[in-house]
Amino acid sequence: MESTARDIARDLMLHLGDKERALLSTLADTDDGIAVESNAAAVALCERLPACLAIAEGGRLVFRTQALRDAVASALSGEIEGKQTQALYAGGEAVAAIEMAQDMGDYAQALEWFREQGNQFFMHLHGLDACYRIISNFPPEMQENNASLSVALAMHALKSGSVNRARHIVRDHFGPEALDLERVIGNPEQYSRDFRMFRLVMSIYEDYAVGNTVREHMFELLGELDLDDHLNRGGIYNTMLEVCIQRQQTDAAEEMANRARHHYRKAKVPLLEFYVELHRAVFSLNRGVLPEVEAAVEAADAALSKVAFDTPTDQRLLDLLKAVLAFEKGDAKHLVNYLNEEFDKFAYGELWPTITELALYYGSLAISGEMGVAAARSFLDKWRIQEWRSRRFNFVITIRQADILQNHNRWQEAAELLTSVQSRIDMTWVESAEEALGLIDNTREIAIAFAWLRHLIRHAPRDAIRLRQVEQFQANAHINDRQRSTLWLWEAYLARLQRDTTRARAQLTKVLESAARMGVLTHLIGEREILEKLMDDKRISQFVKVAPGALEILKRLEGFHLGSGRGAVPGLTRQELRVLTLVAEGASNKFVARQLRLSEVTVKFHLGNIYRKMGCAKRAEAIAAARALNWVA
Repeated sequence: MESTARDIARDLMLHLGDKERALLSTLADTDDGIAVESNAAAVALCERLPACLAIAEGGRLVFRTQALRDAVASALSGEIEGKQTQALYAGGEAVAAIEMAQDMGDYAQALEWFREQGNQFFMHLHGLDACYRIISNFPPEMQENNASLSVALAMHALKSGSVNRARHIVRDHFGPEALDLERVIGNPEQYSRDFRMFRLVMSIYEDYAVGNTVREHMFELLGELDLDDHLNRGGIYNTMLEVCIQRQQTDAAEEMANRARHHYRKAKVPLLEFYVELHRAVFSLNRGVLPEVEAAVEAADAALSKVAFDTPTDQRLLDLLKAVLAFEKGDAKHLVNYLNEEFDKFAYGELWPTITELALYYGSLAISGEMGVAAARSFLDKWRIQEWRSRRFNFVITIRQADILQNHNRWQEAAELLTSVQSRIDMTWVESAEEALGLIDNTREIAIAFAWLRHLIRHAPRDAIRLRQVEQFQANAHINDRQRSTLWLWEAYLARLQRDTTRARAQLTKVLESAARMGVLTHLIGEREILEKLMDDKRISQFVKVAPGALEILKRLEGFHLGSGRGAVPGLTRQELRVLTLVAEGASNKFVARQLRLSEVTVKFHLGNIYRKMGCAKRAEAIAAARALNWVA
């Protein structure tokens, strides 16, 4: 009843002038009323509000009841508070104004301001804690039934590292069909523009493989936005940026990054600008251009310093990039220490696939070099328990594990891992593929073809087809610059085996000059055995050492440890070491013969030589001695 009277009084205030409201305020503040003698304004107000006011004995204007007096006093107080909240909001204190409006029970005004402050992007402007606090201050029925609040709560879950929670909120409020991105993005009649925008952002965290249909709808959605809607236009370009990075379309990624950054700067949201710079650093690493990476990291640092609230998760992302940059310059311990100290906070906070793949690649490489294969595999396996893991994500982990095993000459284990991947691209396919290698356009298939070709170059480098395969793969428009540089190195190695010294010199020079010019060289760490074989040939090494920057690159590569990786072993030939490595992994003579393209008789001959040189009588003794000498893992 009191609330109803106060609401009626508040509505009444809207029909009174400033002088009348001031007179009512004075009347509400006094117990004795106001003398009406010679006070025409008091008499006029009484005549206007006869059901509310009266002239008592003694000629004094009073309220007819105490309840009416209290209701008017409350309405006038709320009017003052309303002006205060308006002043707060106008002065840039949006969070304080919204919370004050909520305290007053003015949820309509609070929700209007919340939407004006970015809606689902509110937390990027004002912080995760402030966003959750404001959402929680709305009545439960509003939280459950209001689409804007539901979307903001789902975005909060994404930022907190819980994709499953975000999906649950979307399913509860919008129905299970709303989890189908193509259905949502292509159905503007059923889903609001804001929700379609949110579903695009959510698809990044879900590791969703965006197809051409969704891309077309993204451009259509862009057309729905006003030209000065910088926040949402930046959001679409940022999503396109992630898609371009997934597809290794670096030129397109750069264009999307420029557009997203432009709109986020116009919207004055430095945290979102920070995310764009993170992406720029990632695709610059993929391109292998260290100066660009350094510039992007510096810009990301500058953007994050402009954020007005604490955001420790984003600081950890920046620290990861700085550790990766240090690793590329030869400091592996910085990255290993970061992962040891920050892994749990980092891995279970806000992440998206681009950053996760960065951590997987560099983390496994650094840890395997400093702590060995077992530690690197353990690091990679930890990521498999991520709640949002997808088939593509698990594939990336498997490829990284195979790559680490290959780096450390554990070829049988690597081959078994690669064989476990469900793909049309297997060793049999790669063994005979030529032109097809230049036509693969799927990054997943490129990665597995690359791993199998590396295996074949290691075990059957003299097959005539191998050099032609490398040439065809180089022509593939969808490989990244790191992969292309590795293919140049393989070409140099295969050319040397075919006694084409001129070609070997030219390709190795290209590899080293490119690394010196671009700065990134970690993709060559696993190829040091091939590099050593090439540099052992004086006809090649004397030529390439005079190339600009070549000696510096070779020196930097020497600074990287390879943990349990194996180079030459005193007394054993390279072929004998290959046989010993496979045998130590548990391979049978038949498997060794198949892997190395030898007959079983030749394998037994090599084993006999190994036993003799090592002073061992049987297989188990040779394996134990080799491990004791750190020749094999």
